[in-house]
Amino acid sequence: MKAFGLSLDGEIENTRESKMKHARIGALFGLVAGMAFAVAASGVDLLLHRDLSLGFEFDFLFTYGLIVSAVLTVVGFVTCWAVETWRGLAYGALATSSIVLVGSLLQSSEATAGMKVIALAFTLVPVAALALPLAWALRWLTEKYARARLGRFAMLKGALLVVATFACSAAGGWFMRMPPRAVEAVHFLDGMIQIASDHEDNALRQVAGFDNHLNANYKLYETPSTNSTEGFDVTAEYEDGYRFSCTVVVFPGRDPYLSACKGKK
Repeated sequence: MKAFGLSLDGEIENTRESKMKHARIGALFGLVAGMAFAVAASGVDLLLHRDLSLGFEFDFLFTYGLIVSAVLTVVGFVTCWAVETWRGLAYGALATSSIVLVGSLLQSSEATAGMKVIALAFTLVPVAALALPLAWALRWLTEKYARARLGRFAMLKGALLVVATFACSAAGGWFMRMPPRAVEAVHFLDGMIQIASDHEDNALRQVAGFDNHLNANYKLYETPSTNSTEGFDVTAEYEDGYRFSCTVVVFPGRDPYLSACKGKK
């Protein structure tokens, strides 16, 4: 008797069908973990800073979030394909590190091919070591889930493992929250928007289209500045599609100030 890629004694059978079933469970856990992390990371600041008019990061969710979900799905599949636990962990760690490193090297357009190969050779092992806990977690969840299907209360145990995966992965979104200086930058621009209608000399009154949106509802989004190492690009988006962005420079121990603003429809 076998179920979900395991024999009756709970061991993975060394057949293609058995390994495929086991790998599919690992892929599903990877997908659940990736989706939970992506959703939590996209909305963590909404929960932490309710006093700010922040928007949900749909751009992050449908770009990096989808990438993370796809990567964890692949890692879960690869990790749980092997019969031996140690071999599965090695496959998963190598898959994780390879995807991360290749992706980062492809973005380094200025580096030569030789430099990319050298960087890959010297960083593959450390990244693989850091990826081991992730591979182990997906393998452990998969084995627990598969074994749970063989005993009593199978549905309840399986559901609890899925919920635990979702909760733990969502908790990882905490690490994607805005850093303190970014929060300070968003607070600064939000404050300027709030008082703009009562101050003719407010710098935002010079931004094209801003005067037509005084007292209108908006959502704020923040990203590291592309123009300043000490700044953050804060964007305000309005319901009618109007938006403007300002670079807010925040030096440690000094008050924030606007570097540049630009409005567009």
